[in-house]
Amino acid sequence: MAAPSRRLLLMGAGGVILATALQSRHFFHHHKPIATDGKNRHVRLAWPEPDYDPLLWLCQQGIFGRYDLTVDIVKVPGGTSAVDAVISNRADAALSPLLDWLPVLYQDEENELPARLACGVRAGSYRLLVRRDLHLHKIGNLAGRKIGVVSLEGADRRFVSIQLRRRGLHPTDSVHWVAIPAEDMADALRAGELDAVAVHDPIGWRILQETRGISWNMLDSMTGAERERIDLTLGIATEAVAHDPGLAVALSAALHDAQHEFPAHLDELARLWEEDGDAPKDAKGMLDREVPSKAVTGHPFRIQVEQYVDELKLIGLMPDADKTTEIAHRLCLSL
Repeated sequence: MAAPSRRLLLMGAGGVILATALQSRHFFHHHKPIATDGKNRHVRLAWPEPDYDPLLWLCQQGIFGRYDLTVDIVKVPGGTSAVDAVISNRADAALSPLLDWLPVLYQDEENELPARLACGVRAGSYRLLVRRDLHLHKIGNLAGRKIGVVSLEGADRRFVSIQLRRRGLHPTDSVHWVAIPAEDMADALRAGELDAVAVHDPIGWRILQETRGISWNMLDSMTGAERERIDLTLGIATEAVAHDPGLAVALSAALHDAQHEFPAHLDELARLWEEDGDAPKDAKGMLDREVPSKAVTGHPFRIQVEQYVDELKLIGLMPDADKTTEIAHRLCLSL
């Protein structure tokens, strides 16, 4: 059964809990809003896998309204679909992993850019889950193995490909990539049809819970140096930026506030999800692993974009000859 939208969830039993919380105590901490131009805006925002995304849940509890934003969420199944929604004019802006944005946005001529990157919103939740019975202990042992991914052109594969390349393995030739629906991954691991899967939460968390004792988390982006890097990124359609330069600031401010509020409301959100039978099991455990972060803009954001560009060059998805700094400046807005 497909997961219900969070809006529908909050209209049900969860909505009663939320309403009580709002009436009985200050649900949000007092937080001085970021200065914007104060215009009322109606925006179409593509959001990948919006159900059970804590950031969207928080935005919908009044943070969008704090910045005079009326937001229509364009539900899309993944990051590449979110980028495509902007390019095809089905959305004015989108959230998507940088590893999905960059290969699509890269163009030889600046005036061909379909969108610009406004800010990095939060760290990633990538996981490489490996079968325990293989007794593989490091990513370099995956040579010749079958790794399942939802999309052969998605961020999950690119994240693991970068890790393989760093360890001297060819990201395409050294392993066998297998496209498989997320709902079939757990069964494929149990049956030995796959040796590993490259995923992200909440899909990765679901599979980890469903394959307890069968798979283990060999690698993720929520520990070590990777947890300090942004992943989910806000991009704005170039035409929308030209028509309304203040849109990027307003959306970035709302996302910044949502990230600021998240740690204080993790328990409330986990309780809401526990009431929903379709939510990931042990939602509190998954949310506890969410990396607390804040929106990154300006020069710090461009530096991180440069790092990702260099990694995409490493796996052959961007040309070595082009200057990394120039690419980042061309793709990023100055907020």
